[in-house]
Amino acid sequence: MRRIFVGANVLIAGAASPTGASNAVMRMAEIGLFTLVVSRQVLDEVERNLRKKLPQALPTFAALLATMRLEVVADPSPGETERWEHLIETKDAPILTAAVNAAVDRFLTLNPKDFTPNVADQSGLLIQAPGEFVSQLRALIDAGLQTDSSG
Repeated sequence: MRRIFVGANVLIAGAASPTGASNAVMRMAEIGLFTLVVSRQVLDEVERNLRKKLPQALPTFAALLATMRLEVVADPSPGETERWEHLIETKDAPILTAAVNAAVDRFLTLNPKDFTPNVADQSGLLIQAPGEFVSQLRALIDAGLQTDSSG
């Protein structure tokens, strides 16, 4: 089973917008196409931000959490995050470290300002925006359907 680490911003956007790519990612995890991986810090950040800024999205988020494939990994120790602090803002180092430690297939984020191509190269993670990931899946499905219909 594929495992995809998601940042808090993806879960917040997915809970807030039923039509966006972030919500599509959560729905795909719900039907079992892959497992979403988060750290405890990510879940805490999502809940804190939804309560503060988008309380109307809390029921949607709770319903998705109850049904989607979700793996919660431990937050890294401060010593583990030091390895990445030269590469990324200190506040994002625990998230990057958790994703690297989880050995996921990819990392989805809506924060390209901090999770740059350089961060991807240095960490060995495939880092994408949810929209890019969904577009890749659509292309794979379209190619597969074309192959099936030509045979």
